[in-house]
Amino acid sequence: MPQIMLFEPVDQAVDLTPTAAPARGPRLQRAATSRVQLFRELADERARRATPLRLVDYVAVYATTRAIEPATARQYRITATRLEEWAGEPVLVTDLTELMISAFLRDYGQAAKPSTVRSKRCQIMALWRAAADEYLCEPPTRRVRSTPIPWEPVDCFTLAEVEQLVAAAAGLRRGHRCGLRRSVWWDLAIRVAWDTGLRWGDQVRLRPGDIHGDTVVVCQRKTRRPYCGRLRPSTIAMLAESLRRHPREYVCPWPASHETFRQQFRRLVAKAGVRPGTWKWLRRGGATDVEIQEPGRGMAARHLGHAPGSRVAELHYIDARVVAANTPAVAPREIGTATRA
Repeated sequence: MPQIMLFEPVDQAVDLTPTAAPARGPRLQRAATSRVQLFRELADERARRATPLRLVDYVAVYATTRAIEPATARQYRITATRLEEWAGEPVLVTDLTELMISAFLRDYGQAAKPSTVRSKRCQIMALWRAAADEYLCEPPTRRVRSTPIPWEPVDCFTLAEVEQLVAAAAGLRRGHRCGLRRSVWWDLAIRVAWDTGLRWGDQVRLRPGDIHGDTVVVCQRKTRRPYCGRLRPSTIAMLAESLRRHPREYVCPWPASHETFRQQFRRLVAKAGVRPGTWKWLRRGGATDVEIQEPGRGMAARHLGHAPGSRVAELHYIDARVVAANTPAVAPREIGTATRA
């Protein structure tokens, strides 16, 4: 019977060593690298969550995951630092308690305005809740001390005081870092603030391309709402002349800090001899002047870029005393006139 061969004989020795894996293409290599990087980031995230963070260090994480401005993140960092200074030691996110925050706000309110204390409370609570959402600490469950803000009359610069500020700015010497003379920069900045009612952060980022004829169209950084306002012919003429002499990216650029701006504006106010006020008084003054010209029609809120139907302008921006001094007085008829009639 013939022998059946299941395998043919092989003359040469068979190499049983594993063959090398085929070379990966660039796309597969990038995918593998990204997966390794993702695993490393996950490991770092687990280690970060296992190690309690200081509240002041968590601000960087909060600013990364939220759409906030660098200046806002700086204020959050200042608040966390003030809390550590009050506690006398580093404060971890796991150390936060309702009683601690309430005691801090109580002591901080002895030397700060109620509005400032409320701002600090909002910032600390926002950081605390965000850290709790990432399972870095327990969330707040009990009441935290609140700070009621008493109503105060609205203060603003009148038109006469704004004219005094412009006159005082004309006597400023030296030059601004953008190339303009400080006298020209402050004069233009005051006029733009009065005409448009823009917030300081929006005004220093206003570009010449945002001005179409006499119309200003921008997106407000605080509310993300569109703003449409107008500039006076005198302001447009001054802006055009300054751009011709010193071309620049922004209308009123300010490369220094906001604290430096407030300090220099206080000096200008003192030089002008007007009531001590902040830059916001210009925004309020413009809204008040619009209300004097168009009372009760909501034009002041539109001038400020507020949402339709909002009462914020009426409550916090319009100086009722200035409006009353510039409008005809209306009062009930004198008692006794009906009897005589």
